[in-house]
Amino acid sequence: MKKLNWTYVPIFVIFALSMTAVAILRAQAQGSITRITPVPEGPEYSVDGQPYTRASSAAWPEGSKHTLWVPYATQMGHVRTRYVFRGWEFAGGPIPFNPVTVTASPSISEYRALFDVLYGLGVALFNCPDPTHCDSPGTISVDGALYNSTEDVYMPANSTVVLQAFPKPGYVFLGWLPGTNQAITGFQNTVTLTGPLTVYPRFQVARKVNLTTDPPELVLLADRAPVPTPSALDWAIDSVHTVGANSPQRDKFGKIWVFQSWSDGGELDHAYTVASSSTPASLTAKYVAAAGVAILTLPVGLQIKVDGQYNALNPYYFAWGAGEKHHLEAPAQQTDAQGRVWQFSSWSNGGKATQDIVVPEDAAANGLRLTATYTPLTKLTVNSSLSGLSVKLDGVECTTPCETLRDVGTQVRVSAPASVSQGDGARSDFDGWPGTPGDLVVTLGDAAVTVNANYHLFNRLSAASDPVNGAVWTVLPASADGFYRANSNVALSLTAQPGYRFRRWDGDLSGTIPSGVVTMSAPRVVKALLDPVPYIAPAGVGNAAGTTPQTGMAPGGIISIFGVNLATETVVAPDGMLPQTLGGLTVRVGDRILPLFFVSPQQINAQLPDDLATGNQVLTISPAGAAEVRAPFTVVRNAPGLFPVTVNGQAMAMAVHENGSPVTADAPARPGELLTVYGTGFGPAERTRPEGFPIPQTPAYSLADGVTVQVGEVATPAEKAFAVAGRCGIDAVQFRLDSAATGTATLRITVNGADSNTLLLPVR
Repeated sequence: MKKLNWTYVPIFVIFALSMTAVAILRAQAQGSITRITPVPEGPEYSVDGQPYTRASSAAWPEGSKHTLWVPYATQMGHVRTRYVFRGWEFAGGPIPFNPVTVTASPSISEYRALFDVLYGLGVALFNCPDPTHCDSPGTISVDGALYNSTEDVYMPANSTVVLQAFPKPGYVFLGWLPGTNQAITGFQNTVTLTGPLTVYPRFQVARKVNLTTDPPELVLLADRAPVPTPSALDWAIDSVHTVGANSPQRDKFGKIWVFQSWSDGGELDHAYTVASSSTPASLTAKYVAAAGVAILTLPVGLQIKVDGQYNALNPYYFAWGAGEKHHLEAPAQQTDAQGRVWQFSSWSNGGKATQDIVVPEDAAANGLRLTATYTPLTKLTVNSSLSGLSVKLDGVECTTPCETLRDVGTQVRVSAPASVSQGDGARSDFDGWPGTPGDLVVTLGDAAVTVNANYHLFNRLSAASDPVNGAVWTVLPASADGFYRANSNVALSLTAQPGYRFRRWDGDLSGTIPSGVVTMSAPRVVKALLDPVPYIAPAGVGNAAGTTPQTGMAPGGIISIFGVNLATETVVAPDGMLPQTLGGLTVRVGDRILPLFFVSPQQINAQLPDDLATGNQVLTISPAGAAEVRAPFTVVRNAPGLFPVTVNGQAMAMAVHENGSPVTADAPARPGELLTVYGTGFGPAERTRPEGFPIPQTPAYSLADGVTVQVGEVATPAEKAFAVAGRCGIDAVQFRLDSAATGTATLRITVNGADSNTLLLPVR
């Protein structure tokens, strides 16, 4: 730190430093600051004779003496507020003097004057100049101190004060006027003094009411309290009270009396309003001599409704006046404490279950006794594992849990439905009653009977293929209706029908293996998805005219190929030249592509080449976008087939008259006329037929082999046999009908020893 050189310090700096030092020395001479505080502020105190009402402070030199004094032990502050001096204190504790002389010390910074605060609790009762001679309507107790006139009672601030109001004779207490910080319970008012407060008890002049009975000296109820009679009560004018007559009751001699009437016409218990009057009022309850009445049940412990109410006691004992009318109700059925059900049978007086009785005059001396007799019923309960099941009891519908009460020894027939639908694809089947294949017949005894109709859930398994009927199913175990017990396992497998190939499962089965197991925890739907594939049936290559005795096919003839999914659509070739492709499909034998008449998913018609070699051949179908399919067949020289025409379910030959009109039942063939019948596969012609092209009009394409026509039993050589001009693969035979044929004759042809199919021919 640099040392100050006083030689060069200016004079004003030296003066300022000198004044500061003087101030510090003066403060040290005056002493420390001492605070005087009244608690709370407001009451008066003095310091060295100087009065204050709020906190004050003074600089007392150390060692100086000072006087602190509270001149008044009790002082008034704000309105109805008093301060009561309690004493002086400092940080070291209380000071037991007033006034008190203290010696100033820097270690004591404060002295406090302590006061208790009292608030005025005003009791607005009655203005009385001389409280010792005061005709007040009542007395008020304030924490046990009694007051009979209006007065302020000073109590500690925030204290709880209990006030109670007591009326004097001739007056009644009507209650406290409600106000803040007051908790009122009847005649008592609990007040919390957070400030000056006034309470208002209300009294009123009473009217004397005399309660009496006839006969005298019985007990009545006044505001629900027992009152011996005669009794005089002070009740406020216009006040409402409850009066009641104890009934029955015994007098001092032990005789029983029952209430009959009040002198004011009121009910046994009723409200009584005190009318305004200066004279006393009288209220009398009239009683009559009572009879002892016993209402009993057999068995004991059952309930009877008497005058609209059930009594808690049993047997029922009453005291009723002679001539009184009372109402009895015996319930048709009731249950005792042990759960047994009883049915009303009769009253001992022969009356109905519900009846009115009048107490006879002699009952006061002899008493009255009535008994309701009941017979037992047995409860039959039908439960079910299905909620709300409809069963039948003796043919009457009842929903479970179904309960019925019947006489002991009764037989009840119980039936349950064999099956209950549980929604789409689910049902519950009845397990049957134990020990019987049909309905259950229960004979009821003394004990309650419970039977249970148990059901088991069955779920439906729906299995289908897409396309429909594309596969043969095997389902184990088998089910006649497709329903299986819930949670059982069912094994499924399938074999695809010809023309289809299994692709995968859909629904509640998955995978690409054509078998699986499903658990029937719910209705199940299984679908087998199949892909169509071309398929030719066994012996599916045949004569287009139908079934013939020859299994082989003749060159140049028309063949039909039968199968499944051979084509995706049906397409017919146009007239004229036959195409080798229809709907994207071709048919070949070896390397020869066949002309096509039409193609469809189930059938293809094609023409065999005229120069096709006899013997075993293989036919190949090549569908568009699908795998090829093959079938073997045999080629023979002659395989004649006649085209049929179905008429009324009969196969007629396709034949025409000489004029070209068709032979029918209405236009039959005539003996001696030239007839023409048509077919295919008759064999080779004298010249090779054009493949897939219609036969030219000229020259004629006569058949190379001889033809015989047999009508009935007569065989006739054909006059002419040829390939039909303008057509592809169609052959014709012309012959004259023998005169021996009549009616509907059979017709077939034979070519080179090969027979055709047999058809019918109408003949005149």
